[in-house]
Amino acid sequence: MNEMLEISDSKSNKDGIPALIVSPSCIRRIKQLASKQLCGDDQTTYLRVFVDPGGCSGFEYKFELSHDETEIDQEEDIIFANDGARVVVDTESLDILRGSTIDFVQDMMRSSFSVVDNPQSESACGCGSSFAVKNFDANPDNH
Repeated sequence: MNEMLEISDSKSNKDGIPALIVSPSCIRRIKQLASKQLCGDDQTTYLRVFVDPGGCSGFEYKFELSHDETEIDQEEDIIFANDGARVVVDTESLDILRGSTIDFVQDMMRSSFSVVDNPQSESACGCGSSFAVKNFDANPDNH
């Protein structure tokens, strides 16, 4: 299972950019963590990915593992499911994440979920957790 899994949502992008790409390592890690959760079961655990203002470059990627289904807003959240793993993204964050790859990376210093290859990002800080959005000031939806 080495291929990236492209996951689309019902809101197709006019440029043909996929909603999200979830790496096999991300799916494996969500499933591993779900099987270890004490308060929920494998079927209710999900990874929430969202974008917050902050960080040294303007925006930060945030990740939360949860099993609380009541925290999923049916109006604002989009659920991406593949091979027993779920990723939940709110619609505002999806606008900034569209076309990105959600990955789980391990190196000598840390292991973590990560957003890579974000086509909406024009620059990122050295640690890779914050970024600047392309043409943010020119987009009236961002004000």
